[in-house]
Amino acid sequence: MKVCHALVALASLSLMASASATSLKLSPDVDVLVIDGKQMSGAILKGADSLELDGGQHQILFQVSKNLRSGVTPMYHSPALIVTFNAKSNRSVSFVLPKLSNETEATQFNKQMNYQLVDEQGRQIPTQRDVLNMFNPVHTADAEKLMMTYNLSGARAAVPSFAKGATDKKSALAQGTPSQISIAYLHPLWTRLAANASFEQFLLWFKLPGEQEQTS
Repeated sequence: MKVCHALVALASLSLMASASATSLKLSPDVDVLVIDGKQMSGAILKGADSLELDGGQHQILFQVSKNLRSGVTPMYHSPALIVTFNAKSNRSVSFVLPKLSNETEATQFNKQMNYQLVDEQGRQIPTQRDVLNMFNPVHTADAEKLMMTYNLSGARAAVPSFAKGATDKKSALAQGTPSQISIAYLHPLWTRLAANASFEQFLLWFKLPGEQEQTS
């Protein structure tokens, strides 16, 4: 019976998430590093066409990586770029990059950051943009920590609340407080559900019988 209730609850949460979710369309030329202060691992992004976000404010740290058709440097990597935006009621958000086929165009992109974020109808979404100059592509594991520092700096694309979440998590770990359930995002549905606080409560309630006996 409890399993039946669990499945009903899971289906309900799925419908709730679907109603308010925004799909971030992934591009092979855009390497997403950090979203909303949280580092993105290769396991989450590998083979995915999109990530599911809620309909509120978001911040993405990313790099553009692309093969140039000509020039001394065949592979172009942009600086680490920060974009902050509000998805509102958008069903999807996509990156639109300028033409990057040679070193001149790549240099121009570095200076102008002339990319766009557009919704499902191709309309440009208002953004705040910046460059994370401290980022070293050799040490991508530092990206989350650097973004926490950036978000506390008051810079133009900073979102202090994303830094607060990271600092609260570190404080909890330092005090030995049990961390929240981590989920392997093997499907966009899990990404969508993981953003819903009710889903974590649901997982905590739905324990295996063996675990229940140990805690009773």
